[in-house]
Order: sequence, then structure tokens, then C-alpha cells
Amino acid sequence: MWSDLVEDARRAPSPHNTQAWLVEVEDDRRARVTSRVERLLPVEDPDYRFLTGAIGIFVEALRIAAAARGHDLRHTFVGPAGPDALVARLELVDGERRADELPLLLRRRTSRLAYDGRPAPTEALDELARIAAGFGHRFQASSDPAFVRWVVGLNAATLFYDLAEDERRAEIRHWTRTSEREARAKADGFSPRCMGFPGWLIRAFFDHHGAIRPVEPLLRRLYLRQVRGTATVGWIAGPWTTPHEWFDAGRMLLRFWLAATSHGLVLQPFGSVITNPTAHARLDERIERADDPVWLLLRLGYSAEPPASARLPVGEVLR
Repeated sequence: MWSDLVEDARRAPSPHNTQAWLVEVEDDRRARVTSRVERLLPVEDPDYRFLTGAIGIFVEALRIAAAARGHDLRHTFVGPAGPDALVARLELVDGERRADELPLLLRRRTSRLAYDGRPAPTEALDELARIAAGFGHRFQASSDPAFVRWVVGLNAATLFYDLAEDERRAEIRHWTRTSEREARAKADGFSPRCMGFPGWLIRAFFDHHGAIRPVEPLLRRLYLRQVRGTATVGWIAGPWTTPHEWFDAGRMLLRFWLAATSHGLVLQPFGSVITNPTAHARLDERIERADDPVWLLLRLGYSAEPPASARLPVGEVLR
């Protein structure tokens, strides 16, 4: 049973496709989810907020896979992600079979492709807001062209600014594959197809950054071309202080993402703006943020079917 559940749940998204989870089976009904020290992001996520949220996403994916097989998955949160840390205990109990969400989980994608220029419809945005509110969060979106251009530009500027830092660039390079063959072999990280750039350009940017700096304005224009057609951006604010809140925010995010998928929408998180304090402050000022912190910024719309990122085989996720 656990093998079947992990087969489906391993498709859950995670920062840089690190897949920092491990399921340790105790018996047919009980298991533990731990984080893996070699898959953490100590530079970008030093307190493990986003990876704790990612494990919340993964546990919710396990819940959906269990429901499709007639089981309820109960979890007990233990503590945040960290070096080989126990994050949650799991238990399967008999329940009602609900298979409607599993196809959405298997279809869900992050799309870094160009979007087609259509804004997300109001009915979809309203449903996403209801899902966020059900977990105590607030989702807001804008399709105002000037504001969308500002957000896309802020994300691009912040991304290239962050990648100028040696430690941050080295960490991201560790999870960046420069060929499809390497992506298939490692079964994690970003592949050239998923990033939308040729492997030789990715390799040149990361491995010869000093030499390529003079043409960075051109690279930034290429990146902006890659995110063209963006007509809607959104942000989520809510409880984001304690490890339990990070974990539950991840659970909500998967439900949110699957609802978007059910409307034919794709999305791409703009993580650099959230993790960079200066960019985050600019965003807060522009949207006149209330008390709760904004912990996710994203673009939302329609694109061609994005390529699937590689995933670790079940044997590397299950013990």
C-alpha cells in the first residue's frame, strides 16, 4: 500500500524539485515522513520554512492517493524539516473511496513556458480564494496589465540579482541540470526543457558566470520573453510564523494548485521576490499588505502543456 501511495505522491512539487522527503514504513498502516539532509537548501531556506511546507504538500498528496484507494490518511505533525528530521507521523484508516482528485494530482504541472495572454477567469480565482480561506489564508490576484508587468519585472530583476551571489548561485546550480540525460539520471532538479533554455546556455550562466556577466541584460530579456503572455498574478498571505503553520500552508497549496488545474490553469511561483527582503518589501508596499505575511507570489494562466519534471523512483523515497 505505501509503495502505491508514494508512486502517486512523489509527483508533488518542491522547491527546485529537491524532493526532500523520505517515507519510513513502520507497518501496513503506519509510517513516518522525514526530511533528508542532502536535499535541504541551507542558503535559500536556512530555517526550512519552504521545505517544511513542501513536506506538507507531499503529505497532502499521500492523502489524495490514499483516498483514491478507500483510505483516510491521518497525520500528526512533529516538527519542521531539518537535517534528517522527523516531520510527521502517518496512519491509514478505512474510509470512503474518493478518486476524483487523483487525476488532477497526476496532471498538475509547474509551467515556466510562455502563457497565451488570457487572464485567469473570475470563477477560478474565486474558488482559489475559498480554498485559501478554508485554511486561514487570503489569496488575491490582479490582471491589471501595468501591475502584472511590474511584478514580472520585479521577479526578473530579483532573480538575476540573487544569482550574482556566489553561495546562492552555487546552491541553485547544484539542482540545475544542463542536459535531459542528466535530468533523467538524477531524477531531480530543473531540466533544460522545464526551464525553457538550452543546456549550453544554462551551463555557461552558472559555470562561467563572471565571463557571461557583460551579456546579462540580454539574458534578462530572454528570461522576460520566456514569461511573456502573463496576464494574471496572485499572492497568498496568512499564518507563516511557526513550523506547524508552514506545514499546513503546504497542505493548502496543493489543494489550491489542484483546483487551478481543474480549471485548465497552470502556475509558476515567483520565489525570488519572497525570499529577497528588499524585493519582498517593495511588493508589500505596492499591494498595501495587511498584517499577515505574503509567503507566495505566482503567475497564473494558460500555456502549452509543460514538460514533466523528473521524479525520484519509489525505491529512493520509501524505506
